[in-house]
Amino acid sequence: MSVETKKAEDLKQEFLDLTGLMCPLPIVITSEKMRKLSEGQLLKVLATDPGFERDVHNWCSQTGNELVSVKKEGDKVIAVLRKRSETREPSLWYWIKFHSLGVKLHLRHYLMLLNPFVEKPDHFITFVAISEGTRAEKHLKGKAKLIPIPDEIDKRCGVVMAVHGYQKAMDIYDQLRKDGFGVEAIYKKEGKTYRRVYP
Repeated sequence: MSVETKKAEDLKQEFLDLTGLMCPLPIVITSEKMRKLSEGQLLKVLATDPGFERDVHNWCSQTGNELVSVKKEGDKVIAVLRKRSETREPSLWYWIKFHSLGVKLHLRHYLMLLNPFVEKPDHFITFVAISEGTRAEKHLKGKAKLIPIPDEIDKRCGVVMAVHGYQKAMDIYDQLRKDGFGVEAIYKKEGKTYRRVYP
């Protein structure tokens, strides 16, 4: 076998079928698979999680891997990724901590709703990625807390900054945007629905 043939075989496209799995599993498994590939190797991923398209865009920009293509076919997302030489894929330990964060945020939200002495949030700031939300919470040093994103805002996996009052929400939104964080929008809870109020 020639050197060229062996190199071509080494760089053959790998495939992951992640249909049926929900956030955060598709991006976790994709990340673990990409860590094991050689530079230049392609990975084709098939997923049905509604948040996977956004997650894979954000993951590629954060890790330095190339998103060759992404398209939707019905309820399926098909993404092709290329391993880059200088990448920063998160370790499995990172994803374990990421999963524990989800449990922590759900518990926090539940306790927030039950505690009669806590002012109930009525405005919610969304982010371009979960990592932006977690960085923002640390940056704000207790001014506001993250909770899981309500399904009524977005059924995909994510987080929101929960605050009470429109002005406080605007102040935090403006501060985070000025400080370089990837904020998206502000939603107001109105009964059982959520209305986008800014921008």
